[in-house]
Amino acid sequence: MKNSSRCSSTTAASRRQVTKMLAVVVILFAVLWMPYRTLVVVNSFLQEAYLDTWFLLFCRTCVYLNSAINPLIYNAMSQKFRAAFRRLCRCGRNAQANKAAYSVALTYSVAKETSTVESTGHFSTEIDDLTPTDELFPDKKLLYPEDCDFRKETFSQA
Repeated sequence: MKNSSRCSSTTAASRRQVTKMLAVVVILFAVLWMPYRTLVVVNSFLQEAYLDTWFLLFCRTCVYLNSAINPLIYNAMSQKFRAAFRRLCRCGRNAQANKAAYSVALTYSVAKETSTVESTGHFSTEIDDLTPTDELFPDKKLLYPEDCDFRKETFSQA
């Protein structure tokens, strides 16, 4: 009984945190897009469009900030986002030490049509189940590499 109440309170707190983060994102979206949307509405009623250079620059900056501020909000309000971002940044470092061996079960079903020479109008379908073996995948570590190896490749025109 004690564990279920603790789990439900953790779930409720987590939902409140997500709701707060969503509210902040929506409010900032509305505030930062308001100057541009107001300009569009006002210009639709005016004979001559209002095109002040500084106000247009302000509107464009607000629209840009709307996109740029979201990761900052997520970082400030979400522990899961911070942990995932740290894992992403450590991707190249310590990759050799933290390599994990993946064990993935793969099964393929293959349908092939076979025809016999005697009955040219008759086709039958056979289904074979294939399971990958060392014969099919000799080096399994190459299938799912853990490290992120980003190299700059240079191509020459010949």
